Amino acid sequence: MLQGVADILLSLRSPHIREVYFRSLSLNRRLLLWYADRLVSKDSKVEPSERLREIDERRRKGESFTFICNHLSYADSHILETLMIRSGAIGTANRLIHIAGQKTFQLWRRPMTRSLNTVRVYQPKAKIDKTISRKMNARALKWSAHMKRRGYSLLVFPEGTRSRENRRFNMTSANPKVTIYFRNSNIVPLALMGSEKILPIHRMIPRSSPVYLKVGEPIPYASMENEFRAINPDKTEREIRQVLMLRLMSKINDLLDPEYQYQVPGK
Repeated sequence: MLQGVADILLSLRSPHIREVYFRSLSLNRRLLLWYADRLVSKDSKVEPSERLREIDERRRKGESFTFICNHLSYADSHILETLMIRSGAIGTANRLIHIAGQKTFQLWRRPMTRSLNTVRVYQPKAKIDKTISRKMNARALKWSAHMKRRGYSLLVFPEGTRSRENRRFNMTSANPKVTIYFRNSNIVPLALMGSEKILPIHRMIPRSSPVYLKVGEPIPYASMENEFRAINPDKTEREIRQVLMLRLMSKINDLLDPEYQYQVPGK
């Protein structure tokens, strides 16, 4: 709690907090996960739930994992941790680092944010000096790599924002630079459905609702990258990132039910 007060005072003193890694505050975490457990109704499903337990076991043995998921509401991070805990992957839930944009650290959202382990990144549209944002994002990457070596996993919402068009996944919106967080990781695609009913866009008061989570097979990112580079030696670094990012986004899209899947503009 004292750390939370310190964060508020620091944010008032300076508009750009210099820290990038924020450890969850115990009281905040207990309260928010208690609340999330009541919002995520008991008829919610995870398929296959045993895959989360297998990933948790592999993580304990030293493998690194990064989860990528579509984004429907500000409650998604808490919902995903709740579903992991219910599925028996408690260790992974407790050692999950959420890659979060700067908006989630606004004062009124801070109690929610500080209930999670987070690494803050500045998004391209952030109203901040670009020199500062580049420096802070470089530190964020180093912290993420450091925490992965300590047995933590990452959670990334590659769309960069919540899906706003009829819940549909925006498969082409991911910044290819996000792939820098995937190095030395097994990438786990997640498809989350129903969380938009718990905390809809433009509403402040959540409500209970069932949620459905599909868990894809882990993909060794290094193997995928090396294979693509070998076949396409003339591709630039940016082109490689674009193709690999789109491939991973398509993995999420394939897991989603039809009403959540990406829709080609104009169709």
